[in-house]
Amino acid sequence: MSVVIRILMFLVIGVTGCNLMPGGPGQIDLPYDDAVSRLRQQSLDDALIAEPTTIDQGLENIRQRKPTEKSEPPHVVQTFEQDIMPLSIEDLRLMVLHNNLDLQVSLLDPEIARTRVSAEEGVFDVLIGGRFAYRHRNTPRIDGPLVDFTSANSALDGQIVKLTELDQRRELIDMDIGLEIPLPTGGTISVGGLLSQKDIKEPQRFDQVLAATRFSFSQPLLRNAGTETSFASIRIARVGQRVSQVRTNLAALRVLAGAEKAYWRLYAARRFLDVRTDQYRIAFENLEMVRQRVAQGLSPRVEITRSELGVYERLEALINAETAWRLGQRDLKVHLNSNHLPLRGRPMIEATAKPRLAGLDLDADALVERALKERLELIELELQIVRDGIEIGFRENQILPIANLDFRYGTLERGNSFGTAWESLSDFNNPDFRAGITFEMPLTNQRRRAQLDEAMLIRTQRLASKQSRELMVRREVLDAIDVIERNWQRVLAARQNVLVAGVNYDAERRQFQQGMRTMREVLEALTELGQAQIREINAIVDYQVAQIDLAFASGTLLGYARVDFDPLELPSPTIR
Repeated sequence: MSVVIRILMFLVIGVTGCNLMPGGPGQIDLPYDDAVSRLRQQSLDDALIAEPTTIDQGLENIRQRKPTEKSEPPHVVQTFEQDIMPLSIEDLRLMVLHNNLDLQVSLLDPEIARTRVSAEEGVFDVLIGGRFAYRHRNTPRIDGPLVDFTSANSALDGQIVKLTELDQRRELIDMDIGLEIPLPTGGTISVGGLLSQKDIKEPQRFDQVLAATRFSFSQPLLRNAGTETSFASIRIARVGQRVSQVRTNLAALRVLAGAEKAYWRLYAARRFLDVRTDQYRIAFENLEMVRQRVAQGLSPRVEITRSELGVYERLEALINAETAWRLGQRDLKVHLNSNHLPLRGRPMIEATAKPRLAGLDLDADALVERALKERLELIELELQIVRDGIEIGFRENQILPIANLDFRYGTLERGNSFGTAWESLSDFNNPDFRAGITFEMPLTNQRRRAQLDEAMLIRTQRLASKQSRELMVRREVLDAIDVIERNWQRVLAARQNVLVAGVNYDAERRQFQQGMRTMREVLEALTELGQAQIREINAIVDYQVAQIDLAFASGTLLGYARVDFDPLELPSPTIR
């Protein structure tokens, strides 16, 4: 026997070792093995679609560039002039809710939580079970134990005998069916029936059919007793479902707020592009005017150089503005994630919403109270505190001793066939009745008491966190109100600065035409006008973003249009 065991162990070790050997059956072919094992080099020349441009060629292209009538980048105007998609804030929100990938991931969380609730509710499913078994046995003659025989016959009384079971051929058939019903009180009710047939074919024919019914009831009296304990897991799962929905709503607010900020960044990039285009066009017009004046002998030739310097300074700013506009397009398209809006190329998005330029006299106390009621982080925390309370109630029940009331009633009958045995059950001639109480209690109950202490500490921690979170919400709302007021004052100051800078530039240009100013001073006035316009755009966009931040701080959206999570079938974007 030891030799056989050693051979089996050798085979097992050999097969296992083959699986672990390099190149053996256990070898796994992983994808991207070559990319993982080495560092690759890439040359940008491999991605060229035309010959590289030299610096002389690039300078010649710059010198040949002329201002365009429109403020879009020239290559966009020439190629995609008709492919502009107007986009309002309402359309932005609908498309984001429908297409944003981050939000689509978050929308699955409530469905997952709903399945958990359904799974917990399944603990009250009624169980139906059955069994059928057939067994055929041929047993040899088997010696039994030695016994001291006691008999009414004095000749047999006190004799030591050996019980020997004869060789037999048997057929056994067992069938039973049962129903188990969980109760809301924590107990269970079980009913069922049993049919069993035993046939001995040899050495002597013997048939026996048994039929039985059973009814049992078990009810906890302390631990696991009562509807509060029975439904605790379901209630916790339902609270978890609400928490998941709140988190999804919060994720939607974050996504929408981020998309709206990207929208206003694109709006700003387009306005910057307008300003830089106008600055470049005006500087180019000044250059043409200076060339005419030099040709007429009204200005020295050095003014041409000064004018060219102003043109190329503004051309650099225009190139930066063009790039920022394209980056803003791509940023917003990522938020929209629409098949109709590829990241590269057409159509281009045009932000059609007009900034809300009106001073707001806000009720800070009312906004703080609204935020404390509607801020989703606080609602989530309240739900978690409710869940902690349910958990504490359940843990308090679990430290109680086990005390179960058990009751069982059944009948057993014998017959020559299944039918006769089953019919005899209605007589209730052979009842079996049992009732009792089971009690069990740990000596220290340390584990369950520790779990109760943990649940209570977690709830205390959340209550403290709630106070800290409420303080943070108050501060965020008040800070957002102050930022709105500051940015509104910035808008007013920037608008006045633009008006004055425009008057100053016109005056400097007229004095240059009268020979009282140099082109350097004119260009400085033009630069001041452009910077004032840029500051005004920044102030306007910051004012819109501050309103979005205040709405988010109060747990709401800035009121443009009602939105929800219903599936939407969006049409193709309107192209004009």
